[in-house]
Amino acid sequence: MRGDDAVASRRLFLIWQNPDTRKFVRVGVLSELVDGRYVYEYTDGAHGDGFHPLVQFPDLDRVYVSRGLPAFFVNRLMNNRRPSYPDYLNAIGVDSPDLETPMELLARTGGPRFTDTFHLVDDFTSNDDGLIVTRFLASGIRHIAGSDDALKRVHPGDRLELRAERENPVNRRALLVCAVSDEALGYVPDWLLEDLTALRARSESFEIYAERVSPDEHPHMRLLCRVEAEAH
Repeated sequence: MRGDDAVASRRLFLIWQNPDTRKFVRVGVLSELVDGRYVYEYTDGAHGDGFHPLVQFPDLDRVYVSRGLPAFFVNRLMNNRRPSYPDYLNAIGVDSPDLETPMELLARTGGPRFTDTFHLVDDFTSNDDGLIVTRFLASGIRHIAGSDDALKRVHPGDRLELRAERENPVNRRALLVCAVSDEALGYVPDWLLEDLTALRARSESFEIYAERVSPDEHPHMRLLCRVEAEAH
């Protein structure tokens, strides 16, 4: 971390999709320090063609430190006063106050907004046992015929599989999330593909499970997947 000697307890990468090329680019890093402060800084990807600095962080070379989560990221969280907030927490598997932190919520949901093309990705840090655990919500469920019925046959703890869908007309790198019966349930989000594929390639073991299944939720909240990997 440039310009600050404090230790980060959690890091998330900011991913931006170039609207012209459709390419996903890592443009920033958000860190939560052990003392509770937050640090945001740009990566080299932010200096590429087409990217413009965020209004709250106008200098590409500055390290921004704040005592609270910057508004750009706060606005990517659901307001906890909304009536649907408890259902939202349930769908993303946050069932204890210890887990209900801004960084955990952003890591599990990706912090999407309809008004831009930014998302957040976990940095895949291993725990004390050398295990990397991360979660994501399967996307594109409503585009898969029969997924509603297939999801009803999936239970928390069930193993899942990833299957390449090279004939996908939108993204030839698309990865389907499937039940062990080979029924397609959804997709790995496009903005997560590069990082998850890289993790899978460098892992000695890579398993994916259904952590939370919510058939009655909005399609993008119906399947929370948990990845467990041992990487070298």
